[in-house]
Amino acid sequence: MSEMTSASRRWRPRRLQRHFQGPITFGQSPWQWWLTDDACALSAAQRMDVFLNQDQTGKGIETLRTFKGRSTYRIHAENGDCFAKCIPLLALRKRIGALTGHQNMLLGFDHGSAEVDNTLVLHERTGHGLPVYCLGERLDHGLPRQQLLIQPWLDGAIGLKPLWQSTTPARRQQLQSRVEEVLTALHRARLFHMDLHGGNIMVDPDDATSTLHAIDCDKMVIDVAQPELATALHIGKLLRELEGREPDRFLQHLSRARHMQRRVTGKHHLSEEVDALLAVSLRYRMSKTISRRRLVMSPFNNIEGRKLEARARRTYKNADMPLLDWQQIQTSNHDMDSLPSFSL
Repeated sequence: MSEMTSASRRWRPRRLQRHFQGPITFGQSPWQWWLTDDACALSAAQRMDVFLNQDQTGKGIETLRTFKGRSTYRIHAENGDCFAKCIPLLALRKRIGALTGHQNMLLGFDHGSAEVDNTLVLHERTGHGLPVYCLGERLDHGLPRQQLLIQPWLDGAIGLKPLWQSTTPARRQQLQSRVEEVLTALHRARLFHMDLHGGNIMVDPDDATSTLHAIDCDKMVIDVAQPELATALHIGKLLRELEGREPDRFLQHLSRARHMQRRVTGKHHLSEEVDALLAVSLRYRMSKTISRRRLVMSPFNNIEGRKLEARARRTYKNADMPLLDWQQIQTSNHDMDSLPSFSL
């Protein structure tokens, strides 16, 4: 094992320099590693380095999934198992973003340096994230070509969605209260996850008091200008993913979303903009035609429900959904007296 020179830290993201030692290399490996002082970090990095350099036949590494070029692994290490995610950087602009840590339209939002930064912010500000033990990088002409994050393994935890869909109404009510704790923490920290669905909230099904953890923070928006809009987007997407997009039950789900919004934000009155965003995000998938990042970061928004819906319907994924009845939505907003029943 050899430590790189201090020049290797130059131009690198501040949070990377502040939280990690290194980078170091193991022998002649093309990978370099940024490590915390956690007991698991060095052992996990060594195991992963061997695995990556020996045709992926290293012992103690289990491949979990490969999707869209990204691979995830379980590392069986002496000091406890770890989770690893390998992120390829195909575009030159994203390699530059990974080197400098910048997150923007030009240099990308979903490189490994961004995910390290966002994950640590989530963990520090809310307690519902996870630490990062180390970041591995394979360089090509001085720029990262691949990056690999290693984090704790959540033993026994599963995604919220399969538990939600298989449990009792009473248990769902308990789960919703715990989910609202996560949403409240995100709201207070002014964070917008961008992809908070039932597969990105991890829960221990056997421990009703354990902390829920949000994962996959590579596109997260930090210090949003509009935390109420961010919360509305979180709630709308979560309920849509967990309960489905059944038009016949839309008003019931919207009433439920409104109550959640009030509890999470602590505000009894919902503005027309917030209510419209709840309605549209409950009915439609928004990521392809609407810039949610711009919605939560702009200090001034003039959200009109019908225009927002028209933009959402531009993608084929939403074209088959019936149009929202905005008159009915506005009328129902005046009746916020009772909590709706939980769906079965």
